[in-house]
Amino acid sequence: MVQFSMQRFSLTLIFLFLLIGCSNGRKGDNAIVIGSVTLDGTAVADAQVRFLSKDNKPELGTAQAKTNANGEFIIKPDDKDNNWLMPGKFMVLISKIPPIQANAMGAAEVNLLPPQYSLQAKTPLVAELKNGENKLPPFELVDKKK
Repeated sequence: MVQFSMQRFSLTLIFLFLLIGCSNGRKGDNAIVIGSVTLDGTAVADAQVRFLSKDNKPELGTAQAKTNANGEFIIKPDDKDNNWLMPGKFMVLISKIPPIQANAMGAAEVNLLPPQYSLQAKTPLVAELKNGENKLPPFELVDKKK
């Protein structure tokens, strides 16, 4: 009986080592994205920028980042292998939702940017990404209400 348990233990260890060895992160092509967002010529801080496959190819990945005070963002894989984008064509969705105040719980979220930039069916924003670093021209949003 002890021998049977040792065999089972050995097989479990081998399986775990194989599992760890095979999950060492994604290898191969990946796109790093550097860009910025403006609204009517002014940098947009704290905007959420999301990249989704334009041709509905989930294998290309999805990623997001938040803009800094200068409206700049960087998308690259993190240490947990999130935010991974393969080279390809992407639609870009941009929104800015302010934090909800504690006394306003239950209030609807409000996008401070024009809605067409945050809707998959309406966004005019696209990006063709290649392997490696991609420095994109600014995403220049326009508020037609002004």
